[in-house]
Amino acid sequence: MKAVVITLLIVAGSLTGMAQSQSDMNKQAGLEYKEADKKLNTIYQEILKKYAANKTFITNFKEAQRLWVQLRDAQLKAMYPESAKSYGSMFPVCKSNYLAELTNQRTDAIRVWLNGLPPGETCTGSVGATE
Repeated sequence: MKAVVITLLIVAGSLTGMAQSQSDMNKQAGLEYKEADKKLNTIYQEILKKYAANKTFITNFKEAQRLWVQLRDAQLKAMYPESAKSYGSMFPVCKSNYLAELTNQRTDAIRVWLNGLPPGETCTGSVGATE
């Protein structure tokens, strides 16, 4: 019986050690979004450098990124159209998680200009056209 009580106390103690305050969860989610945004910006800058000689591509790529930011913001408004208060205390976490998801999707989409396409792909467009 004593072993059961000790085991329950250990489990209970470990569960409270894993608990986070709402503020901690908000901060963590915000940091994860910032990290995703930083990664996107790093890859974006690498693409701009790699394709610098292809002026037409650079112009169109910058325009696509500008429009993607507008789309991201519009998607966020569509996902959460009401005031932040109406979504409760988890809203900052949900918002940051959604922004991180959208940002990671964009990062994956533009990474193709750095990593190329699979061998044999015939519809390469501007991928690899650095000049």
